[in-house]
Amino acid sequence: MNEIKLKYDTQVSVVHYESLDSRSFKSFSMPKWSKLVNKLSVPIEANYKYARGVAVYGDIKDNTNDYGEIIKKHRNDKNVIYRNVIVLDYDEINDLKQLHDAISSVLSSVAWYWHTSFSHTTEQARIRLYIPLNERISADDYRKYTKVLANKIGHKVDEGSYQPSRCFALPVIQKGHIFIKRVNDCPIIDVDTLEQWSKELEQSNASPNVIGYTRRDSAYWRELSFGTTEGNRNNALASLVGHLLRCRVNDYIVYSYALLWGQFACKPPMKEQEINATFQSILNKHYNN
Repeated sequence: MNEIKLKYDTQVSVVHYESLDSRSFKSFSMPKWSKLVNKLSVPIEANYKYARGVAVYGDIKDNTNDYGEIIKKHRNDKNVIYRNVIVLDYDEINDLKQLHDAISSVLSSVAWYWHTSFSHTTEQARIRLYIPLNERISADDYRKYTKVLANKIGHKVDEGSYQPSRCFALPVIQKGHIFIKRVNDCPIIDVDTLEQWSKELEQSNASPNVIGYTRRDSAYWRELSFGTTEGNRNNALASLVGHLLRCRVNDYIVYSYALLWGQFACKPPMKEQEINATFQSILNKHYNN
């Protein structure tokens, strides 16, 4: 298999465990991001998800049990020294292309890598996304920034990903299954950017959602449903999407309507990427409220 060569690189940390047992420490290494990506790009074939063991991307301190015995790199949240790679699991994917487009759009200027995980099938996609950081972060900041990134991307994520000591199986595929991977070779994201996104999210949550909860009459919705002009399209689309979701219309139908509305009812037409971003933002708020 051809080596993946990256222009942008950084040092990361990997604590490798034999199994899910928090005391099964095997090794600690500090490879380059490019080396880790290459390792994660070559799965082994096995019927057991944890055949290669599991890893935490950061460092864990030793612990002492009740008998005074040292447990090397005892994996739990209070023992996390730092994390320097954020990992998000996506297990409930309605449309893999849509998720990939969201990741590519939101994180277009920073480094990331994703691969399909053990239970991935054509019918039910599952991926694991890795985002290296330019500096080490604490367990508390890891919780904060994983939530910020998940919110920014706008797709449902496995909330277990927010746990600082969460371990992840190294890539294994079942016989006959496919393995897909994608990499974005860009500068490593800096923690200052994540902190700025965190502040923006806090401000957004603190502001009343006027569009989402203002009561409208039939005349308003009738007029809005036939489109609007440039300058008000994003707000109008957000209002329509929020209204339909609160009326329990299926997500797929709402998304299809959003595309048709943005591209055919508005003048000039909205770009698909712009529609996707607005739809995902409102969808995420809908399910998080």
